[in-house]
Amino acid sequence: MKLFLQIELIQWQEAGYQKPMLNYASSLSDDLIGAELDNQSDGTIADLVIRLCDQAESVFVLIHAQPEEPLGVTLKLIQHLLRKQEKIYKVVLAGHHLSLERLLSTLNEKFVKENDPEKIKSAIQMFAQLKPER
Repeated sequence: MKLFLQIELIQWQEAGYQKPMLNYASSLSDDLIGAELDNQSDGTIADLVIRLCDQAESVFVLIHAQPEEPLGVTLKLIQHLLRKQEKIYKVVLAGHHLSLERLLSTLNEKFVKENDPEKIKSAIQMFAQLKPER
């Protein structure tokens, strides 16, 4: 199973209920599931997403971020992923967030900043086409 994870670090008033990239990713492959988390989520939701990450063979993370938003419960998830870097396919940061960029810079080529939705979709397509390792 592959996991597409969308993290929102934006003010809740600006976060829409529609998640087009999450819907797009989930539609690309039968073995790809989608999940989302934001900095206002409850800690139990973060724990659930962490368990999903542990069960997945590979994880694609898309983070929508605004510069001054606190990481909240997403920090726990990000720290967990950084300890399990072999699971990470790619982390895409759409927006700017200096402390998050510092944390993710340890991922080297697995971490990219990209705001162009078409380029993000292309990266998601490549992830969806990965064949399971068995």
